[in-house]
Amino acid sequence: MVRIIDFLNERKNFILYFLLKVLIMLLGLITNIVIVRKLSINDFGLFSLAFMFIGLITTFGFSWSSSSILYYGSQEKAKTGSINKTFWARNVIISASLILTTTLFVIFRNSINEYIGIEVTFLLLIWLYISVAEDYLSQYFLAVKKQLLSSMLSVTAKLIYLAMIFIFEIDVKTLILLNIISHSTVLFYIFGINKNDIGKFEFDKSFFIEILNFSLWQLFGFSGLYLINFGDTAVIKYFMTTKDVGIYNAAYKLFNTIANFSFVISSYYAGSVSQYFAKNQYKEIKHFFYKERFIIFGLSTFMHLIVIFFSKLIITKLYGEQYENSVQIFNILMLGSMFRYWGVFYMIYYNTNQKYKIQQTINIFRSVLNVILDIVLIQYFGLIGPAVATTISIVITLIFSIFYCEKNIFKTAYSKV
Repeated sequence: MVRIIDFLNERKNFILYFLLKVLIMLLGLITNIVIVRKLSINDFGLFSLAFMFIGLITTFGFSWSSSSILYYGSQEKAKTGSINKTFWARNVIISASLILTTTLFVIFRNSINEYIGIEVTFLLLIWLYISVAEDYLSQYFLAVKKQLLSSMLSVTAKLIYLAMIFIFEIDVKTLILLNIISHSTVLFYIFGINKNDIGKFEFDKSFFIEILNFSLWQLFGFSGLYLINFGDTAVIKYFMTTKDVGIYNAAYKLFNTIANFSFVISSYYAGSVSQYFAKNQYKEIKHFFYKERFIIFGLSTFMHLIVIFFSKLIITKLYGEQYENSVQIFNILMLGSMFRYWGVFYMIYYNTNQKYKIQQTINIFRSVLNVILDIVLIQYFGLIGPAVATTISIVITLIFSIFYCEKNIFKTAYSKV
C-alpha cells in the first residue's frame, strides 16, 4: 500500500494533468455525440467537410510552428530563465505565415464554399485568428511547466461550447460560430503570463534561422499528418457518398480523440526531457525511457483493449443504431491508435535531439502512403478500406522509428550512467 501511495505521489502532477486531459476528451466526446444526434447524417457529413478545412487553415496558418515554443522555449528557459528569443522568433514567423494564409484563403474562398456546400469561409478565417491566440497561451504554459494551466484552456472552451450546443438550435454555420465564441473566452488566461518570461523584443538572427528551420520541417510533417484524415475524407467523397463521409468520420473522430490523447505524454514530458538532454542528465533519461515509458504504454494498451471490446455498445449508444457500420471502422483504427501511443516516445526523442527532419520525413511518407492505400483499398474493402490504410501506414512508419531510435536511446541512457 505504501509503495502504491509513493508511486502515485511521485506522479501526482502528471496524474492531475492526465485527469484534466481525460476531462477534455470526455467533453469532446459528449460534444460530438450531441452534434451527431442533433444533425442528420448528411449534415454531419457537411460539418465534417467544414471542420476538415478548419484543420487545414490551422495547420498551415500557425500550428506548424507552435511546438518550437515547447521544445526550444523549454531549453532556453533552463539555460537563461526566460523564453525571450524563442517567443519573438516565432512572432516573426507566424506574422508572415498568417498574412500568406489569409491571402490564399480569400482568393480561393468561393472554391472552398463550393466544395463544402455552404458559405462558411469568413467564419473559418475568424476561427483561425482565435485559434492562434489560444495556441500561443497553451504552448507558453507548457514551455514554462505550467501544464495544468495549459490544459485548463481547453476545459474552459469545451465546457462553454458544450453548454451552448445544448441551449441553441444548431446547424453547420451555427456550430462554427459557437466554436469561435467559446474559444474566444480563453483569452482571459493572458493574465497568467509572467512578463519576465517574454521580455522586450529581441531578434537573434542565427537563433531565428534555427527556429525557422525547425518550424518548416514541422510544417511538412504537420501537413502530412493532416492529409491523413483529409485524404480519407476526400477519397470517400470521390468514390462513395456524403453519407459515407458521415459514417466514417463518426468512427474517425472517436478514434482521433483517443489517438491524439497520446500527445498528453509528449506535451507533459517534452519540456522535462528536453532539459534532461540539454543538461546531460543521463539517469533521468534512463528513468523516463526504460521505466516511465513502459508503465504508460502498458496502461494505454489495456485501456485500448477495453474500448475495443465494448466498441459496438459505445458507438450505438452514443451515436445511435444508424451508425452501426462505424463499429468495424473504429476497431481497425483503434489498432492503429495503440501503435501511435508507442510512437509518441520517438517523437519526443526526435524533437529533443534535433532529429526533427527524420521525424517529419516519416510523417510525410506516412501521409503519402496512407492516401495511396486509401485509393487502392477502398475499391476492395469499401468504407473500411481507409481505416485499414491508416493503420497500416502507422505500423510501417513505427517500425522504422523502432530500428532508428532504440539503439540511440540505449546508447545515451546507459553509456554515462
